[in-house]
Amino acid sequence: MPSRPSVNPQIERQLVAAYKQVMWLARQPDIRPSAARAWYTHVAAGRLARHIRMFTGKVSARAAAHPDATLRLEHFQRIQTKLTRLVTRHLKLRRSRPSEFLALMLQCERVHIVTFEENYAAMRADGDYRKAGIHLRAWGSIPLRTRKLLWGKMLRGRVANADQFAPK
Repeated sequence: MPSRPSVNPQIERQLVAAYKQVMWLARQPDIRPSAARAWYTHVAAGRLARHIRMFTGKVSARAAAHPDATLRLEHFQRIQTKLTRLVTRHLKLRRSRPSEFLALMLQCERVHIVTFEENYAAMRADGDYRKAGIHLRAWGSIPLRTRKLLWGKMLRGRVANADQFAPK
């Protein structure tokens, strides 16, 4: 697996601020932990993800065979589920733990390239790739022409470690 660069202190501060905002929102009346989590995953993460999101070097066989299809960076660690659980647990504890949030985001912001359909199949299968019918291939086993397409379409500007996978 590619190495993870250390988190820039400014990005770490922004992640901690995002955590505090999620927890503030989660404490509001009639706001469920999943809604507070959605604020992070669908709003705040957009400006932070490209600094912490890491490509694993794994591409589904279907995505490799059809690089012009609609593709997704798939969070195989189930970021939405795990973050909702963290918010729920921190609400019950009545204690902030931003370091736990930071560690979870660094763990869960690892992604594979899959097709749009496979992304939903993985969600329905609770992340079980076998059950979802997803077969992964190593980046180096994919033809250079396809890697170039995938790199430009899915990695450049979208993951922190894109340069590690730039086709030579």
